[in-house]
Amino acid sequence: MTANDRDVEELLAQRSLYPARSRWLRRSDAILRTVCVAAIVVSHGVWSGRDRPWQFGAIVFLGMAFTSAEIALRYHWSLRKPTFFSRHRSHVVLAVLWTLGVLGVVILGPLIAGGAADGNGGRWHWIVRVSEWLMIVAAVSGGVKVLRTATAGGINPAVLLTSSFLFLITVGTLVLMLPRCRAQTPGVEPVGAPFLDALFTSTSASCVTGLIVVDTGTYWSRTGQAVILCLIQLGGLGIMTCGAFFAILAGRGVQLREFSTLKEIVSSEHAGSIRPVIASILILTAVAELAGAFLLSGLWADLESADRIFMSGFHSVSAFCNAGFSLTPDSFIGRSRAWEVWGVVPLLIIVGGLGFPVVWNLLRVGVRRLSRLWRRQAGSEPQPRARVSLSSKLVLVTTACLLLGGTAVIYLLELTDPDRTSATAMHPADAWFQAVTLRTAGFNTVDIDGLQPATKLLAIALMFIGASPCSTGGGVKTVVLALAVLGLLSTLRGRNSIECFGRSIPPTLTNRALAVLFVGLASVMTTTALLLLFEQRPENLLDYVFEATSAAGTVGLTTSVSTGSGDVISTTQSLSPPSRVVIVVAMFLGRIGPLTLMLALSGKVSPARYQYPEESVTLG
Repeated sequence: MTANDRDVEELLAQRSLYPARSRWLRRSDAILRTVCVAAIVVSHGVWSGRDRPWQFGAIVFLGMAFTSAEIALRYHWSLRKPTFFSRHRSHVVLAVLWTLGVLGVVILGPLIAGGAADGNGGRWHWIVRVSEWLMIVAAVSGGVKVLRTATAGGINPAVLLTSSFLFLITVGTLVLMLPRCRAQTPGVEPVGAPFLDALFTSTSASCVTGLIVVDTGTYWSRTGQAVILCLIQLGGLGIMTCGAFFAILAGRGVQLREFSTLKEIVSSEHAGSIRPVIASILILTAVAELAGAFLLSGLWADLESADRIFMSGFHSVSAFCNAGFSLTPDSFIGRSRAWEVWGVVPLLIIVGGLGFPVVWNLLRVGVRRLSRLWRRQAGSEPQPRARVSLSSKLVLVTTACLLLGGTAVIYLLELTDPDRTSATAMHPADAWFQAVTLRTAGFNTVDIDGLQPATKLLAIALMFIGASPCSTGGGVKTVVLALAVLGLLSTLRGRNSIECFGRSIPPTLTNRALAVLFVGLASVMTTTALLLLFEQRPENLLDYVFEATSAAGTVGLTTSVSTGSGDVISTTQSLSPPSRVVIVVAMFLGRIGPLTLMLALSGKVSPARYQYPEESVTLG
């Protein structure tokens, strides 16, 4: 083969006539998109209406112009023009839409409704609006591509999960610091939220905790509340899950390496089932939250339609994601008799806390059984039975025991409280609601500080256990508790392995459950010790244990303490800045799991191919 032949083959193997220039264009476009998104956020977050400086709009306009010119140049240099559109579909569509939109505004400007586009100033206003919307879509598309590249790159799933939450918290903090996100006093120069308040709120929302240092309903504007709502939704579902869904929605599919990574993130048993699982997660979430918003709307019947829709939607998302954020000053205190509170809110919390693998498994079993019944009646050969997995059985049984047992014990403990009278006695609906919400939701229908110490200790135990694996809740998880109890029973029965529902559980899972328990307990103890160290108020030990468990379990409930001036405020709001940073770290670790962070830091570890001789040790 001659040198010319080799040059021709190398050229044909490339996708572009000028690969170096194409790479430079792609990188420049990515940087410019980031700058444009920042310009959009700053311009809308600081100024309102037509007061925004024209320079920000010019940056976005030039960014979209560069994006359109860049894709045109790459097509011109492409050596595979027939497949160029299929490989860059979203990019090409955005460029075409932007070009048509700008031309439409220039030509049909005077005809736009309301006369807002009359004159060059009006036309420029709408050109900027078109550029901003399409730039946001382009940025989302680019973000999904980055997620897909990272997922397919063989990166440790624990690293991806940790990085995605750090990114979400950072972006949320920067956005919440903008003056537009904070409720402003008329006639006073707009100011943004302090960094620590924005960081605390962003972390609490992203990690679906619910602890707050400022009142969500009064401190934040409607824009800020919408940002918090987005953080709750993304934090509850997970950025990786949303990115994979948008990739599937765009028709790009999920590659084999992405299957492997996403399988660990959503805990799917089969790589081939990732695509329907992710789609089902998003569909289930949308249906549950929309239904919840509709059913909860009666709680705010006295509000105007727009406020009523936002309030019901916000609390529906907050309940399903087990976030516990509320726009009312006292959560649901005094409303436990309303069927929406004792019925709809707990149902959303329970479904969100069961875990998507369990819900997916139950849906498959239900659909398969209906299909078998229909086929049997039609005289056709029925499909094979779908089995409720062992994990689903453990989750359902443990959840039922915690809910029913928690309700009964809370009610009985408060019934024996000598400080309660017949007028202040706890209603069974309150006990039921608190048994549900204590396992990571964070709403309350009674004053938590009014509970007696024994009830608070039970609450700490429920918060520590938390929800189920791969759910929107936190804690050490119900399956870990189930394995610990089953391990105790196996020891008492003299069995060498844990057995349940006719199955033996691998020892590796038992070891991991013990590790999760140990790390979770260490996290709570360390957080409590740091709070005592920074606050120097040992008389509030129980309150700090409660606060630490609430943060580590991503629950969001808090007690009350007295300040030096005699005022009574929530424990969270009474904390000093160093203690608030401790709670921020605890919430972050509680959401991703301390064990996940340790796996992310340790990297990929190859299993040992040897085993030392066994020797018994004395336990007690």
